[in-house]
Amino acid sequence: MNKTSNSTVAYISKPIFPLHDFLFSMTILYRMRYLLSLALILSLPACGSETGTSPPDTSDDAVASTEQHEQTQDDDHTTEEAIPEQRKSDIRFEMISNETSRINHQYQNGQQSGHFTMLETLGGGVAMLDYDNDGDMDLAFALGGTFSGDEDSVAEISSNGIKLYRNDGQLKFTDVTNESGLANSVSFYNHGMFAQDYDSDGNIDLLVTGYGGIAVLHNEGGGTFTNVTSTLGLNDPSWSVGAAWGDIDGDGTLELYVGHYVDWSFANNPRCSTANDRFLDGATSPQTPEREVCSPREFNGLADRIYKFDDNGQLVDISKQIGLRDDGKGLAVMLADVDLDGDLDIYVANDTTPNFLYKNDGSGIFSESATVCGVGFDNSGKADGSMGIDLGDYNLDGLPDLFVSNFQNEQFALYRNLGQGMFQHVSSSTGMLTLSSGYVGWGTVFLDADRDGDEDIFVANGHVQRSPLNATVSQMPVAMENVDGRFHQVNQSVGLYFTTQHEGRGIAMGDLNNDGMVDMVISHVNDAPAILINRTENNNKTLVIQLRGVASNRAAVGARITVTSENSTWQRQIKGGTSFASTHDPRVFFGIPENDVVKQVTVHWPSGITQVVDSVDLEKPLTLTEPKTE
Repeated sequence: MNKTSNSTVAYISKPIFPLHDFLFSMTILYRMRYLLSLALILSLPACGSETGTSPPDTSDDAVASTEQHEQTQDDDHTTEEAIPEQRKSDIRFEMISNETSRINHQYQNGQQSGHFTMLETLGGGVAMLDYDNDGDMDLAFALGGTFSGDEDSVAEISSNGIKLYRNDGQLKFTDVTNESGLANSVSFYNHGMFAQDYDSDGNIDLLVTGYGGIAVLHNEGGGTFTNVTSTLGLNDPSWSVGAAWGDIDGDGTLELYVGHYVDWSFANNPRCSTANDRFLDGATSPQTPEREVCSPREFNGLADRIYKFDDNGQLVDISKQIGLRDDGKGLAVMLADVDLDGDLDIYVANDTTPNFLYKNDGSGIFSESATVCGVGFDNSGKADGSMGIDLGDYNLDGLPDLFVSNFQNEQFALYRNLGQGMFQHVSSSTGMLTLSSGYVGWGTVFLDADRDGDEDIFVANGHVQRSPLNATVSQMPVAMENVDGRFHQVNQSVGLYFTTQHEGRGIAMGDLNNDGMVDMVISHVNDAPAILINRTENNNKTLVIQLRGVASNRAAVGARITVTSENSTWQRQIKGGTSFASTHDPRVFFGIPENDVVKQVTVHWPSGITQVVDSVDLEKPLTLTEPKTE
């Protein structure tokens, strides 16, 4: 059973924040500030250039503003602030009962065996996909695994498989795992559920990540899947969680990025414990201090991998050729055009090591630039325990910003895009400091829940330790409404689910009932998932866009969409990965405020083609096929 007492936790091998880590962090801080100033002066060549955007202002006023921001960051990092009263909001989400949805499985992490493994901390994700091409979103879930034996024996790890549910309309789902051929398709302890049409045949396939393997499940059409992992030549036994498909070299074919975590195994499973002489299960012997799950700092990280299809249709490892580092502890992956130069960059959320930002030179060769670009560390130069990521334009300046969910006592990180590929940590100035530090954040998403034209942020939370310090294992999710570029926690208004505690992990967003409003599905550890239907009542509208590539990859990963109205301009991208271990609805949703009128939609396809649509009907989804070149 999970315990929620406030014991002091210490890890046996070494303290969580040793002196040399502190000194290293301070060194990084000053180096970052030096690099920031130098990069601004030199127009940031290491971060690339963004088409059509002027270099950042380096005038005296801009320098003074930067100095003031740095001082604010230092103060924010060391000073506790009172949590403000929550803002009332018209955003509403209704949690549909498991009896109504008929989705009542539970993700099981195997903690009952008493092994206290790192493996049981991560949970699993959820994918929204239209696997049968009937026009509505179906749901696929990772189910984790179990361990044999007890605390004192070396365990065997078993898979719980995966689940696929068909959307039958009226928010009712039918379990089609058996009839789809997926019942015995995954033989390893699994975490990630990624849906993508990797071979551009018009059917959405599944990729499952986990401990001991990866599974590629090809959609044969007609509602059935086949495990083609061996057929594709893919052999990746390292512990994987995050993954993403995307065309990194612009040849029209998708590549696969797989993020790897740490080198935990039962042969490398140290006994970490609490330090206050409490004991497990009523034991009284001082020889049996209470055991705790170890920190990821106890383990070495594993190198990520990128796979590319060769001429024979085999996935081959090209990681060394393109310049990947081997010192991360990746939990989430995102492929997106971060600097707006027309190619896919890669962002990786690492757990207790600096995050990665791989900048694409246009040919599929990458340079790791997170530190120079300002997205590798927190605002004090320290690496966070990062779990979830997303990309959105929170301040409507046309530049994509990064959001990263992090561990307890760390801020959720919002990085504002300054142009030229440079970012600024703005969690404090946007109101997030007091909204996030008490949580362990996982899946996250930018979405315009109230369709007012700006993107709000939602985060699923839940602790990994059984007896966490100053926290509970189950935690409330965080609903943050965007009001003029500043975020306000609105849990009390949004719905019952957001006022209760859960062991949250993955988030997938999309429109489950095709009413034009964006819904969410949140996965949990050792509990059924939550189906959250958007019931916000106002007169705003939605523009729903779906893209189909021709010269570009069919999924249009890497495409940028600009919607221009009488009053505003909005930007979105088709991204690979994001959130945590989960996949969103492939359609793109733009909230259109009441009385505003859409004038134009512009699509910048990955192939370089630009498509402009001047007549837009908000009463039906807009499906755009990439035009052929002449």
